[in-house]
Amino acid sequence: MFVADYMTSNVVTVSSESPLAVAADLMTRRRIHHLPVLDPAGRLVGILSDRDIRSAVGFDRTLSDKLKVCEAMTHDPVTITPVAGLDEALEILAEGRFGALPVVEGGDAENPRLVGILTTVDLLRALRNLLGLDIPGRRLEVALPQGCGDLARVFKTLSEGGYPILSAVASHLRTDGREPSLYLRVPQDAPRGLERSLERATAILLHAEPPRRRS
Repeated sequence: MFVADYMTSNVVTVSSESPLAVAADLMTRRRIHHLPVLDPAGRLVGILSDRDIRSAVGFDRTLSDKLKVCEAMTHDPVTITPVAGLDEALEILAEGRFGALPVVEGGDAENPRLVGILTTVDLLRALRNLLGLDIPGRRLEVALPQGCGDLARVFKTLSEGGYPILSAVASHLRTDGREPSLYLRVPQDAPRGLERSLERATAILLHAEPPRRRS
């Protein structure tokens, strides 16, 4: 999963010389929270968030007409490329506590071309897709005390039983001290006997969300 798959390509930008009020109005009208900032030559020089505007203006709304975007923006923003993985983007956003990353490529080393923006909402959309949440399903959690050996047995059981899988996510490092586990999402109408088959394969079924009754 790459940045290019989930970034917004039609980027709304603002000039560094624009009044802050113009940027605030643009965010409101377009229902966005971040604006890459370009200088008069079209080069990326910053990023402006709604939080930056609140910090600059405070309780004096008249300041938004007096201040320029360049006076409130974050200068020299951290960027990412379209071919970077979403895991790398997540690390950068989490470590820096950013809400968005301008996506750049090409150009020269000092002035790469802006081609998109990736926000935390885009990452949530990617997670939603990864978990297969577009299709109604139910969750199961299976312990993996023996790691890859248990994982292989689980997938062998699913394959031999013809059980469909919407998503599968393995957790190897847990902060609560519990052993690694595998989170599965299967369709609501998955064949009966899935839980029993998994228990025979691993003997440790930690959680099984029951099928929903049809109304």
